[in-house]
Amino acid sequence: MDEDMNMDAPPGLRPPARLRGAAAPASKHRRSKSKTTASLLPLALLFPVVVVVAVVMNTLILTLAPCDCTGSQGTYISSATKNIESICAHIFESGKLQNQEDLRVGLVAFRDHPPQDHTYITKNFGFSSDISQVHKHLSTLYASGGGDGPEAVTAALAEALNMDWREYASKMVVLIADAPPHGIGEYGDGFDDGSPDGNDPLQLARLMASRGITLFFVACEPALSGYSYATDFYQAITSITSGLMLPLLTADLLTHAIVGSVLENLDMERLVREVGHAVAQRILGNNESVDDVARELHEKLLLRNESTKKVVIESIYKDSEEAKHNVAVFSQAPSLAEARPLLKRVHGTRFTDKYLQARHALSRSSYASYGSYSTPHSPVRAPASPKAPPASPPRKVVTDFAAFGAPKTSSVFGTAVASSPFSLAGGKAAFGGMRVGAAKSPFDEDDEDEDDSRQKVELREDSISLDQARRIAMQSAWRSARA
Repeated sequence: MDEDMNMDAPPGLRPPARLRGAAAPASKHRRSKSKTTASLLPLALLFPVVVVVAVVMNTLILTLAPCDCTGSQGTYISSATKNIESICAHIFESGKLQNQEDLRVGLVAFRDHPPQDHTYITKNFGFSSDISQVHKHLSTLYASGGGDGPEAVTAALAEALNMDWREYASKMVVLIADAPPHGIGEYGDGFDDGSPDGNDPLQLARLMASRGITLFFVACEPALSGYSYATDFYQAITSITSGLMLPLLTADLLTHAIVGSVLENLDMERLVREVGHAVAQRILGNNESVDDVARELHEKLLLRNESTKKVVIESIYKDSEEAKHNVAVFSQAPSLAEARPLLKRVHGTRFTDKYLQARHALSRSSYASYGSYSTPHSPVRAPASPKAPPASPPRKVVTDFAAFGAPKTSSVFGTAVASSPFSLAGGKAAFGGMRVGAAKSPFDEDDEDEDDSRQKVELREDSISLDQARRIAMQSAWRSARA
């Protein structure tokens, strides 16, 4: 079992100063004891379910943790139940696992606090290596209840945090939801002051980050964007834990989103374990900014031709200064109570013109790939041209310091790292609708053999991105701050 959650411990509640954008305390970084076995990677899925994956050496442990079982979640519960064995098979076939016991799956179902719901708040099924047993647990769940919109997400996060994590695991949580937690300022919240259990989700996210738990969030759209601040909140807590937010418009893509998230996180975890100590020393010991260290790390990894897997779903969200402001507020505020007075309301739709045009067109056809969704009528404009991907930093040699200086043929630390072939045991065919490879945007307009009206999920293997380098830097700093 991981350490008991201590909500009174200031270091666990507030982000390290360098991670808040302020000057860092000159605390000495302590290197943790080396392990003879590789760590586990836990993943948790919160929305009908939470999936937790852990990898030890070539071992992967998957845990399905909190699963939103309120009335709106029927299709996602059904998808998780139907595909749990397929999800585990895809992960196993990735080449990371050797034995059945290498894959552990846990499940935590959640609904809401009374009087909003009188059935249960959370239901923790724990970990198991018997996937058929997990399937049985999922089969007992059904969508019902839910009264005020926000749900017991905070209670589910606390359950996931305090599950029986292996000490040296690589930890990952996948939260799936279409509603926010209590206390972020939504209209009609039955618990406007926050979760009745006294926990704060921002503090829980930072505790997850300090324990090496990465949070991936599957946003069930378009329902989630009907709330004022939900998307901004989830963007913030995934950023705190160095994870990603993946907007889905159909439960049919849930399997692809989970498997893609796990495989990307495995690559990220490998690099964190390789460079994390040196990266954390630069940030916590030398008072350098996360962004500066991430840029240099990115350049060094590009110079050695480092590639990683990336799960790619085109964003359906429109850029907004108010939304960016809210994400920053949630990311930096010590608690929801301190964040709420600073939030700004986003006016108008949160969706891109491209998504709205596709939805409008599909609503008049029999192939409504995006599902039913009603919005106020507005003029339909031509979709904006896809933005060109940001240019990578020039591949020049930067200051050669011990943390990153190494021959191109070796690791960043000068330790050789064996590269494992990327395989999904059959590639594209084995992965169904998920396209694998260094491909174009999942919504490329010149892809004539694809139906561009359907949402797509890609798993790419390409040069490491600056965003991934920044996530590695953040993870490294958080884990070392706890040491």
